[in-house]
Amino acid sequence: MNESLPPVLFGFFCWWFGTGLVFLLDRLLRGRGAAARALIVGLGAASLLAIAASSGVVEPWGAYLGFGASIALWGALELSFLTGWLTGPRTSACPGGCRGWRHFGHAVMALLHHELALVAGALAVAALCWDRPNPTAAWTYAVLWVLRESAKLNLFLGVRNSAAELLPPRLSHLAAFFGKRRVNALLPVSIAAAAAVDAVLIRAAVSPAATPLLRSAELMLATLLALAIVEHLVLVLPVRADALWTWATKRGQTRTPQTPPRGSLKTGLRTAPAVVPAVVPAVVPTVLAHGAPAKPL
Repeated sequence: MNESLPPVLFGFFCWWFGTGLVFLLDRLLRGRGAAARALIVGLGAASLLAIAASSGVVEPWGAYLGFGASIALWGALELSFLTGWLTGPRTSACPGGCRGWRHFGHAVMALLHHELALVAGALAVAALCWDRPNPTAAWTYAVLWVLRESAKLNLFLGVRNSAAELLPPRLSHLAAFFGKRRVNALLPVSIAAAAAVDAVLIRAAVSPAATPLLRSAELMLATLLALAIVEHLVLVLPVRADALWTWATKRGQTRTPQTPPRGSLKTGLRTAPAVVPAVVPAVVPTVLAHGAPAKPL
């Protein structure tokens, strides 16, 4: 149990503090384009250097370094989007009556530059971790990327709680691509698939055959994936999306969200305290009761 708790807590902390820091920096850097870009480039470069260093470390601290560096790189990419630096060539909402594949194409163009940046980030992390003994950073980036794309598709198809009020003013046109319905057909599939993968991670985490490196890596990945499932659940629950980060968003009162026809984007890792205790304990007690992960997926 003592060996299992630190990776779980570290995974949760990176998710919570990293998300809040992105919200805070976006708020502080508004109107400071040059400073924002310098910070993003510096953070991204430092993260890649840390990922390269972690990939050759087979001790448990190498898993922590790789996981944290990948979260930091993802945060830099999120800032590049929220600050309006890397978004897409489309900067306006669709005209009335736009729907179907044409509407989807407009949504893609509104995000195209950022999506290409995510691909570039994935290629860079994969190259740094290729054929190296510690691929924790690559697996972390993969979890973030796949679940984020899932969230974007679900927002486009329509959910109850799009949290469009969290969009910064410069990106307010993106709310036109958020769908509005109680639930869509893709969301249960997304949650079920993520839960199945998380179950595999948890099963690996309780195997006695793990090395200390894999133990730490699997526990952090299982925690991150469980939190990503929570984010998907929040999309259909009547909760405040930034409830854990009011210290960063400074929203004293909840603004009335926009309710556009359809959607395609997620602005940040989100959840609410009313939901977290219901999901995270599904992973944590099982892992802590055994305490050792096995081989990575």
